[in-house]
Amino acid sequence: MECEHGPDEDESLAVSLGTPGYGTWARLWNRADPWGDGSIKACAQIGAPGLLATVRGVPLMVMGGSDLAPFLDGLARDFTGWDGTRAWASMDGDLRIDAVFSSRGHVGLTWTTTPWRHEDGNWTASATVLLEAGEQMRHLVGDVHQFLQRPVGDHG
Repeated sequence: MECEHGPDEDESLAVSLGTPGYGTWARLWNRADPWGDGSIKACAQIGAPGLLATVRGVPLMVMGGSDLAPFLDGLARDFTGWDGTRAWASMDGDLRIDAVFSSRGHVGLTWTTTPWRHEDGNWTASATVLLEAGEQMRHLVGDVHQFLQRPVGDHG
């Protein structure tokens, strides 16, 4: 699965949070259904000043697996807060998201990439993006649902 993208790429085909070039950010794009069974893989990228890490073929929705959307749904539903850390990881462990609720009404989402298929050894990168627990979190959930449910090849 290729993960190249250019400045002319249609951003409606991606999920982004944070602001690239300013602070920390995370992005999902290049959605694919490689087996034609509704299992969704995508490219994931995190960034921060001096950091850019990309992993390809991250399973976000797998038949019988732990999907990303229900995890985020739970975070949005519990916008008044929770104790400790909630975590989701892709089936292959390439992407992990840890969520921590702050007393100031924000959720810190730490995106950690650890690609196990890397030919030159192991590496890990993390970036934490802060979102307002209410509206910004609901917006992310809506974007992820739309991204995962869009038919492959649909560009609108």
